[in-house]
Amino acid sequence: MLAVLVSVASVAQVNAVEFGKNRVQHKKFTWRFYETPNFYTYFNIGGNDLAKFVAQVAEEELQQIEESVEYALQRKANIIIYNDYNDYKSSNIGLGIDWQSSGGLTKLVNNKIVIYFNGNHNDLRRSVREGIVKTLVDNQLFGDDIGEFASNQALLDLPQWMIDGYISYIAENWNAQKDDQLKDAMMSGEYKNFYQFAFKQPALAGHAFWYFLADRYKKDNVPYFLYLTRIYKS
Repeated sequence: MLAVLVSVASVAQVNAVEFGKNRVQHKKFTWRFYETPNFYTYFNIGGNDLAKFVAQVAEEELQQIEESVEYALQRKANIIIYNDYNDYKSSNIGLGIDWQSSGGLTKLVNNKIVIYFNGNHNDLRRSVREGIVKTLVDNQLFGDDIGEFASNQALLDLPQWMIDGYISYIAENWNAQKDDQLKDAMMSGEYKNFYQFAFKQPALAGHAFWYFLADRYKKDNVPYFLYLTRIYKS
């Protein structure tokens, strides 16, 4: 893995990027990238070390995530890493449909993972895992072609808590912190039913839902429930 990164570092390229117009971009970003077997990891000036870390983590985590989801990455995914939250908020990548121009047009549609560094490498690793899971789930449910993605998304209108929860469930094990958060929510008296809770805290509610299914019906059956959802479009 390190050999791959070292070899790629010597040929990192500057790429012109066409962005959507949904957000005014006040800062100019000069993007370079590392290419590894399954990912293109894009970084801006000052993000070289972050990009190496992210590229390595992505390759390390991919196989285990694919086994958990029971679906494999169909083509290389794009990871865009920002040096901090301010850079992330000042860019318009991730809004609408983005294209990366490099001698031709390469789609960054849903095979795109956009993350930023908050100073905590554990959080960054989790963000990479969540991004990979989201890419695999989107491809599995909606396809990776823009036309197919749009039409399938219209037909398969799943609640946010279901998808966000599944991403959280695959990316991170249930832990004491999540257990405390769930108990606090249940004891707060704020929610009359699951759907109110899921509307306010979709990732936590959805993670708890999938964790419950895994506990009740065995973890190996969880991907099958998602498969049935896609088949029956409900």
